Amino acid sequence: MHVKNTKPYIPQEDINPLLKDIQTALETGNLTFSTEKFEEEFAKYTGTKYAVAVNSGTSAIEAPLRYYNIKDKEVIVPTNTFVASANAVVYAGGVPVMVDMDPNNLCADFEDIKRKVTNYTAGIIIVASCGYVPPYMFELKKFCEEKGLFLLEDAAHAHGASIKGYKAGSIGDIGSFSFFPTKLITTGEGGMVTTNSKEIADYVKQVRHHGQKNGLMTEMGYNWRMPTLSAILGLSQLKRLDSFIERRNEIANKYKNAFQDMKEIELIDVPGYITHGYWKYPILLNKYTAKEFQTILKEKYNIDTGTVYYPPVHLQPYYKENYGYKEGDMPSSEQNLKREICLPIFVDITDEQLNYVIESVKKELK
Repeated sequence: MHVKNTKPYIPQEDINPLLKDIQTALETGNLTFSTEKFEEEFAKYTGTKYAVAVNSGTSAIEAPLRYYNIKDKEVIVPTNTFVASANAVVYAGGVPVMVDMDPNNLCADFEDIKRKVTNYTAGIIIVASCGYVPPYMFELKKFCEEKGLFLLEDAAHAHGASIKGYKAGSIGDIGSFSFFPTKLITTGEGGMVTTNSKEIADYVKQVRHHGQKNGLMTEMGYNWRMPTLSAILGLSQLKRLDSFIERRNEIANKYKNAFQDMKEIELIDVPGYITHGYWKYPILLNKYTAKEFQTILKEKYNIDTGTVYYPPVHLQPYYKENYGYKEGDMPSSEQNLKREICLPIFVDITDEQLNYVIESVKKELK
C-alpha cells in the first residue's frame, strides 16, 4: 500500500459545477479581473472587512510588507517556516530577523520574539505552524500595539483554524494565505490578503496590477493578479472548508488516541480554545531522527511523510552566507526539528490507509 503525505481534495460532486463555471468563463473570455466573489466570501468567512486575491502565498506577504515601507528595517520571522516568509521580507527591502521555535506548538517562541525587538523593528510575521494558531496570539497583538509594530499573520497553513472563535487571518493587521495544492484548500496556485484596513486592501489591489490606479501608475507594482479560473476553484473549495477542518481533526484524534501513551513519541498538545487546522500532523520522535524514520517508513512501508521545516530558515545556505546565521543560533529549532516528522493527513485518506500508517509506526517504534 502506498500512502501519500498529502494531496488536494476536490469532491466528485463539485467537478461538474466547476466545469460549468469554467466553461462560462471561457465562453465569455472573462479570464482575469474576476475575483470579487471569492474575495467577498473569503472575507466573510474569516471575519475581516476585506480580502484581496493574489497569485501566490509569497506575494500575499510581500504586498502588505511594501505598504509598510520596510526598506532597511527589521522584520521578525520564525526560523521554523518555509523560506517564502523570510524571502518576502528581503524582496520588500527589509531585513529578516529570525526567532527560535517553541517545541510545545512548533510556532515562534514568544519570549525570543520579545528579546529580538529593537529600535529598527518595523513588525512581526507570525506563522500558524501546521495550522496551529499560537496560543499567545492576543498577547502578541497587544505587545505589537504597545511597541508600534505591525503584526502579519502568515496563515498559509491555517485556513479555517481559529483561537477563541477568531479565525486565523483576522487577528493581526494583515492575514496572508496560500492556496498551493498541498494547502487546506487550493486554487492550484494563488494567495489571499485579509485585513480590516481599507487603505491596506486598496494598496494591495493597486500593486497587484502593476501599481496602477485609475489608469495611472502611482506605485511600483507587479503582475500579482489571480486568474478567474483559480478564483472559481477557490470559491468551490471555500464552501467545503469547514467540513475539511472537521475531517482533519477526526484524523488527528485517531493519531492522538493511537500514540498518546507511547514514550517513543511526543505529541503536540492543543488547548480546547484553539481549533487546529491540521494542514499537517507533526510528531516528535525520541528514538530516531526525522530523516532516519522517514527513510524507514518510505522504504519498508511505502509511506510518505513530511517535515516543517528542516533545515530551518537560518540554516539555509543563502541566509547563512548573507546574514551571518550559523548553527547554534536557534538551539530549540535545530534540536527539535531534527526529530520532527509529519504523518500523512488529507481529507480522503481511507480508514485502511490510516490504520496502516498507525500500525506501521507502532510496529517500527516498539
